[in-house]
Amino acid sequence: MIRWIQSNNWLSGIYFAVAGILVLGGADLMLQGFTAFAVSALLSCSLVIARQFPYSALGIVGLGSVLEVFFGLHPLTAGASVSLTLALIAAFSTERIRLIALGVISVAGLAVVMQQAFTLPFGDTVYGMGIFSEGGRVTVAVFGSLLVISVNVLAWLTGRLLMTRSVHVGTQFDRAVAAQEQSRLNLEIAEQNERFEIARDINELIVQRVSAVLSQADGGLYAAKTDPTAAERALGELAVSARAAHTELRRLYDMLNRTHKVMAAPPGIDELDQLVITYRELGFNVTLRHEGTPFFVNDGAQLAIHRIVFEAMQNVRDHAPVGTNVTIDFSWVTEGVQVLVKDNGIEFANRTTTIDSLTGELTDVGYTVVDDVKALVEPIKGASLNAMRERAALYGGRVEATRVPGVGFTVSAIFPDLREFAGR
Repeated sequence: MIRWIQSNNWLSGIYFAVAGILVLGGADLMLQGFTAFAVSALLSCSLVIARQFPYSALGIVGLGSVLEVFFGLHPLTAGASVSLTLALIAAFSTERIRLIALGVISVAGLAVVMQQAFTLPFGDTVYGMGIFSEGGRVTVAVFGSLLVISVNVLAWLTGRLLMTRSVHVGTQFDRAVAAQEQSRLNLEIAEQNERFEIARDINELIVQRVSAVLSQADGGLYAAKTDPTAAERALGELAVSARAAHTELRRLYDMLNRTHKVMAAPPGIDELDQLVITYRELGFNVTLRHEGTPFFVNDGAQLAIHRIVFEAMQNVRDHAPVGTNVTIDFSWVTEGVQVLVKDNGIEFANRTTTIDSLTGELTDVGYTVVDDVKALVEPIKGASLNAMRERAALYGGRVEATRVPGVGFTVSAIFPDLREFAGR
């Protein structure tokens, strides 16, 4: 669900809100009338902006609770919408906002419970419990408060669990890629162990050959002193042993060199799935998408594209806060491909809060006109960007990096004739 919400940023909130208005609002309409439906619809609207503007969503919840108390409404079924709002805030907001949301929504729910418990006439019921005495009011207040706190804590923990599972545990696709990568590594380790066994056997044989060469050399020196004609025979045997040792050394070198080539295979486009999983585990909400039909690209071009995406992601890690949304989009056409790496690091950072060192009050990190001007006119420079451009130029491509005012950074790598340069 978390990935679906991330992929449908505003649309998912609208879906939730419409469902809340139709189902929960409809139930309140049938049970308590149009006033209850209006308040219920207002509370459901908080779902639309719970992820993007959590403080505004909390304001809507607070206003709805005030209206519920003011009109003396019985507890609304729209309380489920409020719990879902809390779950969304707990999943996508910063730690400070999550705790504030839990406190605000719990206080709002307790206010409704207290109003019901101490203002309803005797003989009326709330939460299925009848009020027939002052002691009954206290009982309703206690059990109602426990219910509100329990439901809110459960919603908060559910939101955190879903986000943690999505980011740190991963989806079924993440686990499948990880399992495939693990299988590949296990196979390479097994092959490496076999090669080590072969190398050990060859090494023992080489040691024996070299020992024989040394023995024959010593014997030849001694024989040459007593019988000069024996030197020729000794040199012949020495040459045969030296050739045998050289042959084994060549065999060992070839095998080790082949192993090095296998283990040092350059990363390509397919390995980006593993990179995405790594950044999800670091706390970034990364999505990789392909549009169009991919075509064959040689190892050099795949390495260049992989390195461009890797450097773009490294910049996100260096400059954007944890929790930033990042999308890696491949758009394949007949002759080329475009790669877009986009993040909302600036937007996400501007929605966080800090504590003023002098007053101790919460202060929003704002975004000013100066920041907009800087984003529009100040060029982006850096060694990594120059390296990206040089890699892309090798295959007829170009790389551009831009700031999107108030949102984040976009790195665009375009290879219009990649099939011609690297398709064979």
